[in-house]
Amino acid sequence: MIQRLLLSSRPRRISSNNTLLDMKVIHSILKHSPSAYLAKINLGTISGQQPTYKEYHLLFDTGSDTIWLQCEDCAKPGNRCFQQSGVPYPNRRSSSYQPLPCDQHQLCILGQCIGTHCSYSVEYDDGSYSIGILAFETLKFESSHEQRGEMVRVVIGCGHDNKMEEFTGEAGVFGMSFGTRSVVNQVTRHSQGRFSYCLPPLTGDGFRQASTVLRFGSDAPRITSLHRLSIQKYAGEPFYYVDLQDISINGRRLNIPSAYFAKTGLNKGGCVIDTGTGFTFISRPAYNILKQQMIQHLATADSSLRIGRSRGQLDLCYRRNPPFKGYNHLPTVTFHFAGGVNLMLQRDIAFVVWESSTGRERVCMGISPTNEDNISIIGAQSQANHVFVFNLPARVLYFGPRNCAQNP
Repeated sequence: MIQRLLLSSRPRRISSNNTLLDMKVIHSILKHSPSAYLAKINLGTISGQQPTYKEYHLLFDTGSDTIWLQCEDCAKPGNRCFQQSGVPYPNRRSSSYQPLPCDQHQLCILGQCIGTHCSYSVEYDDGSYSIGILAFETLKFESSHEQRGEMVRVVIGCGHDNKMEEFTGEAGVFGMSFGTRSVVNQVTRHSQGRFSYCLPPLTGDGFRQASTVLRFGSDAPRITSLHRLSIQKYAGEPFYYVDLQDISINGRRLNIPSAYFAKTGLNKGGCVIDTGTGFTFISRPAYNILKQQMIQHLATADSSLRIGRSRGQLDLCYRRNPPFKGYNHLPTVTFHFAGGVNLMLQRDIAFVVWESSTGRERVCMGISPTNEDNISIIGAQSQANHVFVFNLPARVLYFGPRNCAQNP
């Protein structure tokens, strides 16, 4: 599990337009995978089988705006499928599957068609991609109010040509960003543009037993006692930007210039909240200060640590000979945002610790430098054991510490 997380990809990109759909209060189960959180969906209306829908798990991603999955046409000559759990979606057998006619829906991009149907094309930074048809389809979610669940019509991407570089069991992507094709924006009339989640740590043993839920609308937790943080939206970008200003180690401010986190252009600079990214990445100038200060701190706090080579995407790593100490002597890391709002990462969230095959203990800081455009990304692991409540119309994010295994 640790090795898969170290190599996990960082998907981002692609925006679109908006629609309004009818639904009640729904929620989706978020499932564990080796390096990500997967949203469970029940899709379609297929006669002659029970249940009449197909179940899939999609990467839960607040950094992208399209909900898509592989469809059966990916197996045709000239197309491409990636390995997934189960079979690609048999869309031709679903009576509720309805492709969008070319250029006749607001979620279509003018002139972007395959044959007579609207098409989509999404790319991600790790080289993954999906190309296919946009279509109406029926999702069945569990409901917090009724036993029977809720049926929802949404526009999905039905992927014909797909590539997933870092496979973690998903059949596609569950986009939850600001973009107008995202699930939360497609169901905004009854969700009021609100959703919430609480993620157990990706690296914690307890996650395998934990159940967590993506909630919408009035099902989201109350915001009393939660921190309030403004989120910014920029034209042409679907991401949730927040104003990161500084970082602390064990409560000691590093006084990193806030300009190192500033937005400098389209897809350049700034800081985003992204569940589709496993670890956290910050701009290289800011990271250089954090790394230097962390090395100095750990040299004093624990002399048994020896600096080792990087592991996967994690830059600052140590080795430790027996007796092992786990998370003992490791510090907390705090992100300081505008308005005096802080996100404190406990030591088991800020660091990854495991026993290697060579009989040594490995310790890595779960924060690394971004490798392009100096965009800082607060990833899923750094969000763990906090509840997050998004209010998109107000452009506000509420969050606070919670035991996410209790499914708040």
